[in-house]
Order: sequence, then structure tokens, then C-alpha cells
Amino acid sequence: MSQIPPIDAPRSAVQGEAERVDINLGHACNHKCVFCMQSESGIEQKKWVSLDKLREELRFYAEQKGVRSLGLLGGEPTLYPWLEEGLIFAGELGYNDITINTNGFRLGQWEFASMAAERGIRRYCLSIHSEDPAVEDFLSGQKGAFVRKMRAIRNLTKLKASGMRDLTISINAVLNKKNLPTLDRFVKFFKHLGIVDIRFNFIRPEGRAAGRKDIVCTFSEAMPKLMELVALNGREWKIRLSFGEIPYCVYRSDFFKIEPLRRAYIGEYVDRRTFVSTFGNTPGPLSDNDGHQRFIWQDLKMNKLKSFVSACTSCAWREVCGGVWTNYLEMYGDKEFRTLTE
Repeated sequence: MSQIPPIDAPRSAVQGEAERVDINLGHACNHKCVFCMQSESGIEQKKWVSLDKLREELRFYAEQKGVRSLGLLGGEPTLYPWLEEGLIFAGELGYNDITINTNGFRLGQWEFASMAAERGIRRYCLSIHSEDPAVEDFLSGQKGAFVRKMRAIRNLTKLKASGMRDLTISINAVLNKKNLPTLDRFVKFFKHLGIVDIRFNFIRPEGRAAGRKDIVCTFSEAMPKLMELVALNGREWKIRLSFGEIPYCVYRSDFFKIEPLRRAYIGEYVDRRTFVSTFGNTPGPLSDNDGHQRFIWQDLKMNKLKSFVSACTSCAWREVCGGVWTNYLEMYGDKEFRTLTE
């Protein structure tokens, strides 16, 4: 009989305390991505968290939880007016693994990119979704977005070459109908620029993408292309390539049954359980009277944002898979999903 949960459960699914914290600095952003989750954010959520509150969160996770890995989220966190002061404080508390998730807007400015690296940001997770400038600008909702993102990559590459060898550049792309046909060209293009860590996260059909079948692809459409990427990566590219937010049962059986392939390509195997702090939310079960929330991202997804279908009932992987985005099921139903028994 199969072990439940399976013995090689993804790292992010192992229950218990989280290993890192992501702090949302505010939902303000200079782009209008067609799949933005925060398009309906209220005025309070779009306000920047004060420097005092940021320091409070940094101190809480460092002193109470022993966390030393930090992610900075937005909106667009490079626009945060007290970013340098926050980074200085994080360094004083011992945070030594700092990531920023960004559209790269201000990193195209050499002075800003240099400051960010000097103040301790070592991983730059750039939101880029197409190698085609016109498609990228459309998906980002901002003319000239592609050009600015290329400037950011050039600056970060220059910093790495100048001696900051531990600086890493990753690409976080939202997998959707517009970029799906050219994913192979996408990987080739960015590998040519020296980027060897690319993650495709399946689109979440909420916010601006809610109900948009012109943007939200199906798993049936996406999986053959992703398996093509796996084959090409094994033969040619040899980069760190991964996929996220995909139910395990839609992977091709001959791929999923091979443990080394699961661990190499399914992003949840390397993702860490993550605390998240957000501000400006409507008071409710997760937030206090000031709209302050603290939660573990993986638990929130499983309990609030995703659903299980009938095929999940007896699936050996149910407890570590997490289910399907609820809004996806409302759009496309549950016919694509099956029970995994091993």
C-alpha cells in the first residue's frame, strides 16, 4: 500500500513552522498585469507599510521564529520609499538570505541596483512572462515594460560580474495562453542572457484574470508543452527549470513516477514553507483590527484558495498536493483530474 503522505513529500508540504518569511510592503504598483491578483485591492492595502511596522515584523520573525530568510513582495517592492532603511535593519538582525520579487522597474537604474545589492539583496526574482516585447508589454499592461526589464537584467549581470558572485537572477513567469506557444523560445532567450533559473507558475484565475478564457489556459493545453520543455532541458539547456501550482495528477504518468524528475521539476519540492505578513486588510479571521495578517502561505492555499474534487478523495497525494485553484474549477470543471495511487 502507498504511504500517505508519500515518503518523498515536497519540502513545502511538510507540516510545522515555516523556514522563511515574505513581507508584503504594499500593493502599489506601476504595472497593470492582466493576471494581477491585487487589482481589486482596497486603498489601505495599496498604502506602503510604515518603516516602523516593517521593523516590527522583521524583529518578530528573527527573534520569535528564528527566521533568517526574507522575501520582499508588493505590488512593486522596488518602489517602497524606505527600502534601503529596511534592508539595513534586516542585516542588523541577521537576515542573510534576502530575495526581492520584482518587475525590475527601478533595477534598470544603476544607482538603485547597486544600492540593493550592497544592502544585502542576493536573489532577484524577476516577473517576466514572454521573450516577445509586444506580448510582454501586453501581459504587463505597460508599454516599454520589456525594455526596462532587459535593463534590469543587464545591471544585475554587471553587478554579478563585478565580484558579487553570490548574486542570483531568477525568472518567475506566469504560465498563460499568451506565452504558452513559445515557452521553448522563452527559455532559450533567457539562457542566452545567462539566466539559468526559470520558474513557470500556472496562472491563478482571480483578480484581472478571473473568468478570462483568453488568458487562462487549461492543464490539458499546458502539460504537453511543459513535458516538451523537460525533454529539451535534459538534452540541451541543463538549467534549473521548474513548474508550480500544478496538481500532481495532471503530470504525465511516465514523468511523475520517476522521483528524480519530480524533485527536479516540480517547484514545490524545493519551495520552503513560508510565513507571510500583509497589511491593510479588512478585519477577519486572518487579520487583526488594524488589518495585519500573519499566515503560512501553503496552509492558506490549501484551506482557502484551492479545492479538492472527487478524484482527490482516495488519492495518495492529497495531503501534499494542495488541490486546484477554486476559480479554475468554476471555469473548466474537474474532468482533467484523476486519482494517483502510488
